[in-house]
Amino acid sequence: MVQMILRKMINNRWLVGSLLIGLIVAVGLVSSIPAFTSGVLQRLLTKELEEYQNKVKHFPGGLLVSVNLNKPGENSAALFDNMAVHLQNEVIAPLGVPVLEHVTVLRTVPFDAVPSRLQGTKAASPDSTPLYSLSELEKHTTLVDGRMPAATQVDGVLEALVTEKALRDRKMVLGSLYKLTTDKAKGLTVRVKPVGVFKEKEGNDPYWFVTASEYEKGFILDEQLLRSAFLQEKNLVISAQMYVAMQYQSFRIPDTGQLLSVAAGMEAYLKQQGLKGAEYGIQFPAGSIAKKYEEQAKQFKLILWSLYIPIFLMLGLYLVMVSGLIVERQRTEIAVLGSRGASRLQIFFIYLMEIGILGLCAFLLGPFVGVQLSKILGISNGFLEFVDRKGLEIAVNSEVFAYAAWTVLACIGLLLLSVFFATRQNIVTHKQNLARMSGSAVWHRLFLDVLLLAISWYGWYSHRLAVENAAKVTEGASDISVDFLLFFVPVLFSLGFGLLCLRLYPWLLRLLSWAGRSVFPLSLHTTLVQVSRSPRQYHFLMLFVTITVAVGMYSASTARTINQNAEERIRYGTGADIRLKTEWESDKPPVMVFRRGNNAEEGESAEKEPVAPPVQYIEPDFQVFTSLPEVEHAAKVYVNGLAEAAFQGDPVSDVTLMGINPKEFGQTAWIKPGLLPHHFHEYLNLLAKEPRALLLSRSLADKLHVVEGQTILMGWGNSRRVEMVVYAIVDYWPGWSPAPVKSTYTSKMQEQYLAVANLPFVQDKIRLEPYEVWLKMKAGASSESLYKSLAQGGVKLAMLDNARQQLITVKNNAFYLGLNGSLTLGFLLSMLVTLIGYVMYWVLTLGARKLQYGVFRAMGMPFRQLLSILAWEQLLTFGFAFAIGMAAGKLSNILFLPALRLYLHADKQVPPFTVVSMPQDEQVIYTFIAVTLAIGIGMVGFLLSRMQIHQAVKLGED
Repeated sequence: MVQMILRKMINNRWLVGSLLIGLIVAVGLVSSIPAFTSGVLQRLLTKELEEYQNKVKHFPGGLLVSVNLNKPGENSAALFDNMAVHLQNEVIAPLGVPVLEHVTVLRTVPFDAVPSRLQGTKAASPDSTPLYSLSELEKHTTLVDGRMPAATQVDGVLEALVTEKALRDRKMVLGSLYKLTTDKAKGLTVRVKPVGVFKEKEGNDPYWFVTASEYEKGFILDEQLLRSAFLQEKNLVISAQMYVAMQYQSFRIPDTGQLLSVAAGMEAYLKQQGLKGAEYGIQFPAGSIAKKYEEQAKQFKLILWSLYIPIFLMLGLYLVMVSGLIVERQRTEIAVLGSRGASRLQIFFIYLMEIGILGLCAFLLGPFVGVQLSKILGISNGFLEFVDRKGLEIAVNSEVFAYAAWTVLACIGLLLLSVFFATRQNIVTHKQNLARMSGSAVWHRLFLDVLLLAISWYGWYSHRLAVENAAKVTEGASDISVDFLLFFVPVLFSLGFGLLCLRLYPWLLRLLSWAGRSVFPLSLHTTLVQVSRSPRQYHFLMLFVTITVAVGMYSASTARTINQNAEERIRYGTGADIRLKTEWESDKPPVMVFRRGNNAEEGESAEKEPVAPPVQYIEPDFQVFTSLPEVEHAAKVYVNGLAEAAFQGDPVSDVTLMGINPKEFGQTAWIKPGLLPHHFHEYLNLLAKEPRALLLSRSLADKLHVVEGQTILMGWGNSRRVEMVVYAIVDYWPGWSPAPVKSTYTSKMQEQYLAVANLPFVQDKIRLEPYEVWLKMKAGASSESLYKSLAQGGVKLAMLDNARQQLITVKNNAFYLGLNGSLTLGFLLSMLVTLIGYVMYWVLTLGARKLQYGVFRAMGMPFRQLLSILAWEQLLTFGFAFAIGMAAGKLSNILFLPALRLYLHADKQVPPFTVVSMPQDEQVIYTFIAVTLAIGIGMVGFLLSRMQIHQAVKLGED
């Protein structure tokens, strides 16, 4: 039976190969979900651990277990030894990560230390001095003076190390003797002699989880000496710190569960040892950082599943189409087997083994294809955009194979549906169904198109209501979420729209044939007759092409909309490529606090703070910025968020006053085109005409009840107020958000106010104060190069806001990586699968019509005319399906893309959320369709030219 199945597969190698490709792509795509999720979260985890180390200056892979006993215990030595064994065997070993350092710090009870030379004198005031030991200290220190202490007592004296600061502050002399006593051990006198001064070795050594200054009040002994003398013999050790520095770059996302259990497991062990909560402490930064990644992994997988829904539907259609073609070619054979006594189960089992062999191949190859797909996802920087970024660390694990196995089982079940329906027929019913091929398809008889469009309408209506309600209840929301219905409903709409068009397709062909019956050439007329008589055989291919094009357009517009809105939000909020502020020299006095004395009477007024004269600033050389090689334009922008504006009444405070030079500002600043009623430069021209000209935000104009042409007073603090004339009212301005924000002191929303004036006028009439510098970078210039140029120019930065870096951070965000990668991958895969399905369909169709084309040639039809018949047929089927797909995609963009504002929480976004469709995306689809048609026509012509048509005629005569 196996030999028969293999022979069948070889005879249908075109179809079987296409089916295998579809299975491998499906398994690879599903397998990429856990692989890509793990890779992205792995990168984010490692990056966040690195940022923690840079900001907090603590090693994130360090585990610190501290035990501080109130008094020495009888079993302290056993407790500390058992704790070290448990830490190594039960905590560190299961993690399986390299250990960089392992440190144990022991500390005794505090001793009263007195230099021997001062003992018995009045100057002898004892210092509280504990004794310390640090494991492997000699490998991580540099001796400044003296030598390392001995590991044993020398003539009853304990040798010790001290820090440089301890040597200075306690006025020690190396080699001098100290006597130590404690009330914890009556009659005990310990003699200690410092013999060496040490400091930490240079470099970021994870050994030093605390700096050496922590030990400046004590003496550091050899570890074995302190253990034997004070832990085992005298039992005076009350504190132990065990620190393990692990290579945090080796922490893996699948191991986050273990990372989370480290602190909890160690705490449970210490409680079992009888320790109270106040007697121990556990610090493990990596555990707290990894805590959020378990939930984030679930959310990210949901995002990928949502984004992959259209691709899964498309692949499902592809697999059903290919399996249907396989079964259709063998339907006569199946019917004959059934008529000759073969049971349905036997026939079903033959195809189950055939599909099972293909499924096994897909299971073995698919996960590795998924890993490669995940790497492609990792280098995406936008839709159909790839960058030379370090690839994700992707590994094939058990979860990847589990996803692959379930996908193979689902695909096998889907493919066997065609076989199941085919086994229900015998040779008689099969011939009857062949005669009825001209009837309506089952989905038209069930009005599936109407049902799908009704469901899509309900989804559109639900999204519309949700968007309207979100504007009322999601104030201040910032988290991005994705609803799978956002991608599922447009696919249902495209499917329903395609089925509806296919219902009208025969009528359109008849109308076209009737209109051109006396005009059309023979090749077109023959094609119209062929297609209109049996349109059902084209339905699946046309529907498949329709879904592919529609989903491709919707995916492209989705990615463009999300990326474009994110980029515009960042660029508008920053106002330019880079905003910075330098430190200015001034005569500003130090801050002095004036308050009432402690002995003042109740009600006595506080001391009045003297009125300070205005601070005089020295303006730095602005030429430094305009001469930078990376900068195309630079502008001075004075921003004061505490200005006041007044017009015939109480002044309005907390107004953002922006002083600019119109020409420089217009060359440097960025604003979204079309955001203002007039071009951005026209407003700047108004400012340039009159020094006193002022632009007001609509919120401030409404608050002051002013219109263009009226004069208001502007100023801030104790500066004098000057008159300015309102020349225009604006709703938006670069670097300023009109969206109300929550007040710092109350829960009310606070309006934002803006006034834009000429910088020279502000500096001349009010006051010269430090301003910001806005930069527009040259194309191709890097931020790193700019920072180096600023450092070389001696520029000291007080503030820096880089829109480019913010964009990079956003593009590296897990959501945007998944979005751009999956939509790009889905678009490319849909194009690839469509090309394969299209070529395969027409190759098989050509073989099935060999007899018909032989008759045409025998009747004297030229080869060129025969080729034109095939070309017209492809245009009337594939071309019409492409037009339906483009229409469905554009309608989906119009109807469903506005719902994205709900999931991006973009109701209050500045600039306002807009749906984006790029012409170049449609050009990619047009190019693909043209290439596919050219390949199809070329391949059909090539096969037709090699076809032995005279044999086809002879076969028909036989």
